[in-house]
Amino acid sequence: MVDIFLNVVLPVLMVAGFGFVLQRRLQPALTPLSQVSMYVLQPCLIFTSLVKTNLRSEEPLQILLFTAVLTTVLMVVAGVLARAGRMDRATTSAFMLSTVFPNVGNYGLSVVLLAYGQEGLDKAVLVFVLQSILSGTLAVLIASSSSANVWGAIRSMFRLPQIYAVFAALAMNLLQIPVPVFIGASAELASKACIPLMLVMLGMQIAGTTEFDAPRMVGAAVVTRLLVGVAAAYGVALALGIGGATRDVLLIQASMPTAVYTTLMAIEFDARPRFVTSVVLATTVLSLLTVTALLAVLPGTAHIS
Repeated sequence: MVDIFLNVVLPVLMVAGFGFVLQRRLQPALTPLSQVSMYVLQPCLIFTSLVKTNLRSEEPLQILLFTAVLTTVLMVVAGVLARAGRMDRATTSAFMLSTVFPNVGNYGLSVVLLAYGQEGLDKAVLVFVLQSILSGTLAVLIASSSSANVWGAIRSMFRLPQIYAVFAALAMNLLQIPVPVFIGASAELASKACIPLMLVMLGMQIAGTTEFDAPRMVGAAVVTRLLVGVAAAYGVALALGIGGATRDVLLIQASMPTAVYTTLMAIEFDARPRFVTSVVLATTVLSLLTVTALLAVLPGTAHIS
């Protein structure tokens, strides 16, 4: 377990730590980096991964089905806990945001890459693509307590280049259109910068997270996100007959802490942002232990030496 922490989790923590120190000492603006990541690097990462994926196999469909079922299960669990805790509407939205959406981007992709290499990363990117779509639709609806216009959320999604990277990669992949060398090389080069920058941004975002709110509810959200999420993911994978490295990658992605973008949603729609921010901070810190423990019991982490 020590080797796993040193070789997989600690490198992720250290790169995020660079961003943390950078933000605390120099306080650079996060928005320009976020725009570079969102509008340039992430689309390139998505394109280069999807265009090489064997979409004629059953694996992409399994990952799609897994993500849809797991999201539904976690929404039901969060809804039941919110009702049992007699949470008001805003708190219910905040609780669901902080438990349903894991940080499969900057954190999850980094851990999978270090643990399972490029083959594992290609699988993890599929989850990242699906979660990106959910973040622009379902997360908006939850944050707004079902008062948002679903068509408005969909229009927002189509303003982002990630969705067009998905369409382009799917079209070229399924129609077997060769990727021009200059396009493939450019996208590949940019994609290699995506994960490091996203990790630095994670550290910068955590550096600005100092508030802590409603400790008992935060505790319930932490347990749901880090423990119940993994247990539910294992059950869904078992039910769908998903095994091997694909199952392991999906479990790792499901074990991630609360996605940082949920704080932005909570702020935008006034869904108890201090609570969501508290859960993001708590789950990110505690995930250093839970993710290490999960990697220790999963087989096939051949890239850990």
